[in-house]
Amino acid sequence: MRLVVGTRGSPLAVRQAEIVCDLIRAVRPDIGIVVRTYETSGDVRQDVPVSQLPPDAFTDRVEQALLDSEVDVAVHSYKDLPERATEGLVIAAVPVRADAREALVARNGRKLAELPPGAVVGISSERRAAAVRAQRPDLVLRPIRGAVDVRVAKVDAGQYDATVLAAAGLDRLGLIDRVTEFFDVAVMPPTPGQGALAVQCRADDDLALAILGGIDDSALHASVDGERSGHMSPAQT
Repeated sequence: MRLVVGTRGSPLAVRQAEIVCDLIRAVRPDIGIVVRTYETSGDVRQDVPVSQLPPDAFTDRVEQALLDSEVDVAVHSYKDLPERATEGLVIAAVPVRADAREALVARNGRKLAELPPGAVVGISSERRAAAVRAQRPDLVLRPIRGAVDVRVAKVDAGQYDATVLAAAGLDRLGLIDRVTEFFDVAVMPPTPGQGALAVQCRADDDLALAILGGIDDSALHASVDGERSGHMSPAQT
């Protein structure tokens, strides 16, 4: 039997798909797994700030591949999925969650409080911008786009003095040592579902549902669902 797994083509997305594939192999070693990568509209539209992209910008092409039966399973960062579920698809597993906190990557090992006035910080969301402004209104905030490793490289190249990223992505890419400060969730609340993986399949695919049921962490699944629906904050997970 062969299972085709779809994901975005960024290094982080591919790594997350590999994590899910390893979990599936552990419970179903008889299954051969193939990974297919797709470029979403959010990947293509690099000139548009993330805040101006549609809610499904980082999942649209992968979900369409699932609906079109090009793939059997889709792996997403849970936080990238729109709150309104796509008709015909279900989140069949939430198998793992990494550190949900936000993290600062700054040149010269500085923390946010140590950045000089006027330092340029790369920001990809209004939520992060508001949290940084609340602590350091004297900093210059500028939009930043690109994959996690690309954003870190932009800091290294001097385009920015620092940037704020999800700790989970840095950890999964082996870049956790680049973090100069982890933010408490009370100081910089992460987006609901941050750090968790969501694994989708078609709602009528009984075989995929059964396979993914074998890797689902039901308690985590319920916790993240509750967080996303507004019943629980990231600090409570």
